[in-house]
Amino acid sequence: MLESQSPGTAAQKNISKIQIILDRRLREAIERDSFKAQLQNELTMPCVEEVCIQEQFPFFPPLASAMPTQWTRTGLFSNVKKGERRILKNEILEGRSDYRVRMSGEELDMYDNDVFLHAVQLAQGLSVGEPVYFERAAFLRAIGRGSDLSAESYCRLHESIERLASATIFVDANSGGETFRLIDKLKWGQENNYWIMMDPMVVSLFANSYLAFIDMEIRLRLKSPLSKYLQNYISGHSIGVHRVAWESLRKWSGSRGRARDFKTRALPPALRELEGVGVIEQWCIRDEVVNWTRIAHAKSKRRS
Repeated sequence: MLESQSPGTAAQKNISKIQIILDRRLREAIERDSFKAQLQNELTMPCVEEVCIQEQFPFFPPLASAMPTQWTRTGLFSNVKKGERRILKNEILEGRSDYRVRMSGEELDMYDNDVFLHAVQLAQGLSVGEPVYFERAAFLRAIGRGSDLSAESYCRLHESIERLASATIFVDANSGGETFRLIDKLKWGQENNYWIMMDPMVVSLFANSYLAFIDMEIRLRLKSPLSKYLQNYISGHSIGVHRVAWESLRKWSGSRGRARDFKTRALPPALRELEGVGVIEQWCIRDEVVNWTRIAHAKSKRRS
C-alpha cells in the first residue's frame, strides 16, 4: 500500500521546481540583455575603415630607368677609379648646398649606378614590400656585361649589390631630412637567382619626386664612367642650353685628378661621347664654364 504525500511536501516540491525555472529564465534574460548591450555598442561605435594606400614605383618611358633629379647633382654615384674606392663614415658628398647628402659605407661608382638603374627598371610598378626577382646572367646582359659571364663577373655583380644594400644615405634638404638604404633586403640562392627588396623610403622618393629619365639604350653605348655621370646630370635638366662651372662637375663627379687635367683631358672626350650618341650638341669649354645644348630624345614629343 502506497503512502500518500502530505500536502505540505508536495507544495514544497512544486515551489522548488518553480524556483529552478525562474532561475533559468533569469539567467537567460541576463544573457540576452548582455548580448543586446554588446550589439548596441557595436552599432553605436563609429565605423572607421583603415585604408592603406601603398606607394609603388612609377612606370618609366620604354628602355628608360630613372633617378630623383636631386640625386643627379650629387656625388652619390661617382667617377671612382679602380683601386681608389674609399670607406665613408657619415661623410658629406659633393653636391649642391640646398640638398646635402651624407653617406656611410663603401663609395658607389658608375658600375654600382648601372646595377641600381637596372634594379629600378625591374621594380617598376611594384609596391612597398614587393620583391624583385632576377637571374644574374640575364641581369649582366641587361647592363651590357653579357659578353663576360665568368665567375669574376658574377662576383663583381654580387659585390655591387651588397654595396647598394649596405650603404646608408642621409639627406638634409631645406624641407627636412631622411635616411635610407638603396636596397633594403637581399637574398640569393644556389640556382644563380637573386631576390631584392627596395627600401620603402626609396620607393616613396621615386613615387613623389621629380625624376630624371635615363635612356638605358644610350647608356649601353657609353664607355667612359665620366660620360655616364654626365648623362645622369644632363638628364636631370631641361632641353636646351645649359651652363655650369666645370670645377663643380669635377667635384660632383668624384674626379680626383688635377683640375687642369679634368678640364683638358677628361671632360672633352666625355662630352664628345655624349655628342656622338645624341645627348648633347654645340658644347664648348670657355674659361671656367662649360656649355652644351641638351637635345630632345628622338622619341620625345617635347622639343623645347
